[in-house]
Amino acid sequence: MSLSLESALAELRGLQAMLNEAAAEAQEVEEGDEVEWQAQRLLEPDHCSRLSVADLGGALAVGYRGSEYEGWGEFLELLGRPGIAPHIVQLCISGPDEGANGLKEWDFAPLIAASPDFSGLRAFQVAISDPGDHNQACVTEDQLPALIGSMSALRTLELPQAPEPGFFALDLPALRRIRTGGDWRTRGFIAHLAEATRLPALGFVDFTDSSAPFLSLRPAEAPEWDSTPFADYERLFRSSVMERAWGIRLRNARLSEAEYRALAAIRPQCQFSVVLSAPHVYVSHWGKTDFPHRHLLPFG
Repeated sequence: MSLSLESALAELRGLQAMLNEAAAEAQEVEEGDEVEWQAQRLLEPDHCSRLSVADLGGALAVGYRGSEYEGWGEFLELLGRPGIAPHIVQLCISGPDEGANGLKEWDFAPLIAASPDFSGLRAFQVAISDPGDHNQACVTEDQLPALIGSMSALRTLELPQAPEPGFFALDLPALRRIRTGGDWRTRGFIAHLAEATRLPALGFVDFTDSSAPFLSLRPAEAPEWDSTPFADYERLFRSSVMERAWGIRLRNARLSEAEYRALAAIRPQCQFSVVLSAPHVYVSHWGKTDFPHRHLLPFG
């Protein structure tokens, strides 16, 4: 079943009422207490799940900001309805940093099961955690290849973690930019990218290496929890992928100055920059716990 753009827009705009109802049900608001509950809820509007929809003139830009629990299921159910996804050219997912240290996990299983037609989607973003956040944003393990597989026309992609190796088996002929946030594992992203053959238009890579070295003074127990080795970066810079690309940005790579300069020498025409965006560390923990902190003191 196909829907007109106007019908799809109307359904998406109607979702906000559903999100508000879902929030009330989750909090078990009793009849007669709705007004007081709503007044308290609006004191912290950033914690209210909300949907933004813009008609760009023939296609839709859709954004969800809110909880990965309350309202999330309703949002995915609507995206999975026949006729909605084909009209969306931009899809952005984000939410506030809530609760104690842990994960902010986005589970796309219901949407993947619905097999929506995202053939018109050009930009997909799941927000990357800020280094000062208490919770690490992520997409449920092993879901990214199946999810992105329905987005064959993507031009820009931003993810809170490096995707699994299955990502590189996807045909993404129009993908021009990719940015990945960093969690505790790299999933061999750089090594796989060096061998990639299905990303012919890729022009810019923004990769965040493992955060593990910034979370413990002890060496990683397994390679998958460690930083990307220089040899993998070197293979990437010598690959046909970087021969076509115009730029690369590395965040939190555990490389020496000599290694950075060696990579730059391989591709002197490539815009190559480096960023340090390590996770925050409480000052009260400096020197008393297993958390490194010297990298936070570049001025002594």
